[in-house]
Amino acid sequence: MHALKSAPLRKQHESLRKHIDALKNHLDLKLLAHNASEVRRGMTQLYGEFAQHLQHEAKELYPPFEEADAAESVKEVAAKFGAEMKQKLPQLAEFNRRWPSADAIRAECSVFVKEADAFLQWFERRLIAENTELYPLLDKLDGNAQAFLNNPDLKIARI
Repeated sequence: MHALKSAPLRKQHESLRKHIDALKNHLDLKLLAHNASEVRRGMTQLYGEFAQHLQHEAKELYPPFEEADAAESVKEVAAKFGAEMKQKLPQLAEFNRRWPSADAIRAECSVFVKEADAFLQWFERRLIAENTELYPLLDKLDGNAQAFLNNPDLKIARI
């Protein structure tokens, strides 16, 4: 049996979740002023890994859904996920720009905590939705392709 096509994407999600958890641990108003530099570094790491993840998805995830032989319902699910991300990316970029430094975070800790909490909650929900709704569709498409290629009746066609 071959590895699931979504395996590398899921592994990236695990790493992103670790960054999210680390940031969530710092969303305490009493500690944030002291940990603002660490929080800003954590945000930079999260955004960097997220950018790489989005590039990977653009290459490996969405193209199979756009192929003609993908079911219309599958295409619709992929389109829904893609549209949500296109809508959310400017908001995520604005959040990152709004908090460019530890000093900016320290200056408005309570506002940062509120915004960061909302951002991290959305991010977690998105990762869960991708893992449970989108990636299984990719694996099924990939599984169907593998079953087709492994069909002994098609041996002549593969030569």
